[in-house]
Amino acid sequence: MSKKIAGVLAAVLFAAVVVCATDVWKDKDYQSWDQKDVDKILKDSPWTKTVQFGGGGSAGMDAPLTATGAAAHGDQSVSGNSSGGGGRPTSAINGTKGSAGAGEEMNFTISWYSSRTIREALERRRELGGGTPSDDAKKNMTAELATFQVLVRSNNLGMFAKDSDALKTVSYLMPKSTKEKIAPTTVTVEKGQGDRPVAIIYEFPKKTASGEPTIAANEKAVEFFTQSGKTQLKVSFEITKMADKQGADF
Repeated sequence: MSKKIAGVLAAVLFAAVVVCATDVWKDKDYQSWDQKDVDKILKDSPWTKTVQFGGGGSAGMDAPLTATGAAAHGDQSVSGNSSGGGGRPTSAINGTKGSAGAGEEMNFTISWYSSRTIREALERRRELGGGTPSDDAKKNMTAELATFQVLVRSNNLGMFAKDSDALKTVSYLMPKSTKEKIAPTTVTVEKGQGDRPVAIIYEFPKKTASGEPTIAANEKAVEFFTQSGKTQLKVSFEITKMADKQGADF
């Protein structure tokens, strides 16, 4: 084997090791995650996406939104900080004070909330912030949820939180292989301080009326879509990459 080929193979193997080492959801139990690990999961993992657009007033707010990569997830998307004082969340997903004007940059974080990995990361973040581990929290993380749940957060959810019933009629999950749109059964607006909307949870059925899975085990990707007025949020989740130490996690 030539030195050149050997060098290329070594570089490929090194890159593979680096990639694997970053998958903390596979390498470590959630109880041993540090803040860096939690941030990695909530900002740069297969379970989280972001869409954003800049300022520009009302015209900019009506522009279609498209995915831009790993998401900014957590308290900072609401209050500008991630711990302590007035910035402490009222629950794992409820946010805090803060707002964005019509002309400011807007960021939307979309997370696959029904996954173990996201729920574990949120609980571990709470513990690292001084919260006490509870049996109820542990049960919530280990229990399989009855629905697929997608969580949407933003520094300004006002336009989306006005009418949850309207969101049910336009939102969907769509497996890329079948192109069949799955309508949400429930859309819940979570409120923070001052009755301000800080998160929206979209719940989708796991089975059809005939008992078949709405998302097949061999599905490669699923699209999430929601819309308020002319503003659209659309992201694609790669199901094949959504796996933790226990296996498929969505």
